[in-house]
Amino acid sequence: MRVAQYRERGQTLPLWTLGLATMFALMFFTVNYANMVRWHIRAQNAADSAASAGIATDANMNNQANMLVYSAAVEETRIRYLLQAMANLVYDPGACSGQTACDADLAKLSAAYTIASTNYTNITLQMKNVDGLIGGGLANSPTTATALAASHCAVLDCGFTYTTTVDTAHETVDVVACKNVATLFPKILGLGTANAFKAVGRSAATLALIPETFIPASNNPSTGLPYQPTESPVGVNTSADLAVNFASLSMQMTWFAAGPTRPKTLVGTYGCS
Repeated sequence: MRVAQYRERGQTLPLWTLGLATMFALMFFTVNYANMVRWHIRAQNAADSAASAGIATDANMNNQANMLVYSAAVEETRIRYLLQAMANLVYDPGACSGQTACDADLAKLSAAYTIASTNYTNITLQMKNVDGLIGGGLANSPTTATALAASHCAVLDCGFTYTTTVDTAHETVDVVACKNVATLFPKILGLGTANAFKAVGRSAATLALIPETFIPASNNPSTGLPYQPTESPVGVNTSADLAVNFASLSMQMTWFAAGPTRPKTLVGTYGCS
């Protein structure tokens, strides 16, 4: 009986060996799969960032054009109030004390009008220059912006090759980010050292519209003061007939931002590093 007991020793060793081999195999496959998922997520994030960067060039230009429209509206309101103030002063000089004071107030209003008129002229000239950059689809080189992703590692992911397709008719930027990634534990898995998988991400972005109603005379919640306060070119403690009040001005603004969209076409050929 003792001989039989000694002979039974080590019979579980093959089972332990098989179990350990299975456990290590599962571990290797799990780690390799997790690495593939990680790279695909990174590729998708890279494509999202590059597409957003590409469409942002036109979004920023449109937003700058909106700011010029807002500035022109403010200057136009200022000009109208200044013209009305000068008319009030000429036809009803009771707002000032004496002819000398009226002449001084009229000179101040005239000087403020000249400045506002000059500003308005300069703004309209800038609007004409910007008009050519916001019409006719994407006109601000989105391909150049997405190309920067391959070299600006501090901001975007330069570990991928980016292929960009610009659809000016639908105002979309379609980006494919691709990289050949070596498989983890290639020899253990019997795949060879040259084996790799493609980490691919694809993203399309377009101009997303954000409407807003803005009243310049409303209070800034951060400061508690009006964004565009009432102006009194002739000085403080004067008649409201000689002031510039922006309470009647209301702006319907449309802001632009990079927004995701569905790609318009099937993916074609793309580069992969």
